[in-house]
Amino acid sequence: MAHDEFSLIRQWTSRSDGQEGDGLTVGIGDDAAVYTPTPEMEVVACCDAMVETVHFLKETMHPSDIGYKAVVSNVSDVAAMGGLARYALVTIAVSPGWSAGQTAHIYDGIYEACEQYGVKLIGGDTVSAPDALHLSVTVLGEVEKGRAIRRSHAEPGQLVFVTGDVGTSAAGLYLLLKKKETGEPISEAFQGLVKAHQRPSAQVEAGRILLASRACGALNDVSDGLASELWEIAEASRVELEIDASLIPISKEVRACAGQAGKDPLDWAFYGGEDYQLVGTVDESSIDTLSGDFAAAGIPFTIIGRVTSRAAGASVSCLRAGERSPLPKAGFNHFGRREGG
Repeated sequence: MAHDEFSLIRQWTSRSDGQEGDGLTVGIGDDAAVYTPTPEMEVVACCDAMVETVHFLKETMHPSDIGYKAVVSNVSDVAAMGGLARYALVTIAVSPGWSAGQTAHIYDGIYEACEQYGVKLIGGDTVSAPDALHLSVTVLGEVEKGRAIRRSHAEPGQLVFVTGDVGTSAAGLYLLLKKKETGEPISEAFQGLVKAHQRPSAQVEAGRILLASRACGALNDVSDGLASELWEIAEASRVELEIDASLIPISKEVRACAGQAGKDPLDWAFYGGEDYQLVGTVDESSIDTLSGDFAAAGIPFTIIGRVTSRAAGASVSCLRAGERSPLPKAGFNHFGRREGG
């Protein structure tokens, strides 16, 4: 940290709108913030960390993208329970390799995401780190009392769905890493993939539609890869899931990128992660209504499988090229090592 730590903290947090009002009794600038939840709502709390070289590289993420993405990943967790994010606390540990200007850009991204999703920054901490930058964001949100959608409520007979496309962020990361290694520019046709990795979107409206429908059993956000999230639902709900690979929504840009790279786009879809789409289960009888609600909102909604039965040992299988086999339980390390499975 620079020697004038407190002036930097004041500079980085000076744009916060976390002042008193709208349920906030004590805002940023005191030892702690104090707020009152909206009547008939419960608090939803989550926290995610981003660590340099583990979750991002300077060569693949502008500092503002890092801050933006750190907020969005938490907003997405709240959305995956049908809730709305309201407040954020940010802790940053700055290493010697980061200038005050670069760190200020991280806060630029934090404020951009907070503004987009209606979140107020109400506090946090700023410290030094010896080797790499660490950024941790805690988000406090709200959901109607007793209504939070959980991973553990999938029921046999329900259908499995996903919002939006998957594998997009992984394709964008592939392009960025390739550019880092070769210096080859990324074509205009693939710039949307890069944006999906650097500036993802949280599916807040989709979560609210699912909550209002009362037809959603289990829900999860696609942060670690579709396969990982499906397994989390299966294990939490103690059910068997059957997925049809031919139904997985993968954009034509991802397919084209995978073709040029000699890769299987389904690997990016299942194991890439950081798409921040929602995956879950819904009652089959609600599909027509839900499909109409999602279409009216302009949000893709795709059925990709079903919940077949209760299971003492949870399982996820995948139909692919006419053959059904277990879907490996794996997550993806974004710098080339697949873990698990």
